[in-house]
Formats: sequence, C-alpha cells, structure tokens
Amino acid sequence: LDLFAQFDKGDIIISADGNYIKTNIENGVTTNQDFTKGQYLNLGTSIGTFITNKLIVGVGLDYNWGKETRSNFLNFNDFIQEEKMDVKSNVILPNLYLGYYQRIIDKLYFSTTLRFSYGNVKSEYTTTYSGMSIPDLSSDVSNSSGSSSNTYLRGSGRTSESDFFGTEVCPELTYFVSTKLGLCLGLGGVKYSMTDWKTDNSNWTVNFNPNYWKLGIKIKI
Repeated sequence: LDLFAQFDKGDIIISADGNYIKTNIENGVTTNQDFTKGQYLNLGTSIGTFITNKLIVGVGLDYNWGKETRSNFLNFNDFIQEEKMDVKSNVILPNLYLGYYQRIIDKLYFSTTLRFSYGNVKSEYTTTYSGMSIPDLSSDVSNSSGSSSNTYLRGSGRTSESDFFGTEVCPELTYFVSTKLGLCLGLGGVKYSMTDWKTDNSNWTVNFNPNYWKLGIKIKI
C-alpha cells in the first residue's frame, strides 16, 4: 500500500506560509552616501481542491508589511545635508490560483502555481532633513558666526493609498511527513505587478534569492 500516492481528484489542501527578512544596504561615495534599513513580513494562507490528480484551483489571502528607514548624507563645498525618511506600508491581497503538482518520490512533490492578486496598498511617509555650513577655520570669528544663517531643520509627512494588481509564477517543494501533513518551501518566482492603472506604473521581478524563500505547512483533507 502506497501511503504517499499521487493526489486524487477532490482532495483538499489547506496551506499556510510566511517569510521575514531584515536588510541593510549601503552605497554611494564619500560625499554622497545612502543607507537603507528594512524589515519585511509576508504571511499567506490558502485553500484549494484538486480538479484532477495533478491540477489544483483555489483561493488565498496574503498579508504584506514593510518598514524602511532611508538615510542620505550629502557634502558639497562647505555644506552638509542629512535626510532621513521612514516608510511604512501594508497590504491585504485576496488571490486566485491554479497549481500543478508532480511527485518526485513518494513523499516529495514539486509544484508550480500561477496566482492572481488584487488589493489596496496603504503607505505612510515621514521625512526629516537638515543642513548646515561647515565653519571655515581660516576665517575670523565674525565671518564664521555669520554662516549659521545657512542652518535649517525641516520635516514633513503624508499617507497614500494605491490599488495593487499582481500575477506571479511560484515554484515550490512539498515534503509530506505523514499522509495528512506536509512541509513546503517556496522558491521565489517571477512576478508582474502594477500599482497605478492610469500611469501604468508596473514592473517585472525575477527573484530566486534564498533570503526570500517562504516556509510553510500543508494539510491534506
């Protein structure tokens, strides 16, 4: 008796997965440096039913949250400017998907999923920037004090909302530790996303970086 046989038509799979990463990016030159620190969380759940012993259709719900701190240091002539921006965003994405499962060995499956998502992205921005003149040590005291008029500190903030449409192809490995419970590993994928219908603000992303792989579980009913 093969306990880990191929899926049968009518089988139901409930899935849950997620990913959390932290990044720290630095670039630029001595007089113009950029720093970005980010935290990103992605959680997802779905339910699907097999329409054949290999094809599955279903619905899902994803939640994406991100927080970035962006800093810039600019030094030109005798002036220094520093800018810091905090960006927070989140989106809930209902989705529809079509998947194909192929068994590699009794317990291990490879699958490819085509997913269509739509939601509303909410973002919050706060910015603070300041600048000051560097005192000229070769000048006298009166001239140095006069440069303080070039010192400033300003800030601003705003919120925004935008529609989001995305479609992606995601490969995945699933290993069943029992007849009902499986462990899955999402391997990244190819994604097309659009955030503004009027201006066609869209992009393609191809990302198989292990940092963005998703871990999860699958329950067979």
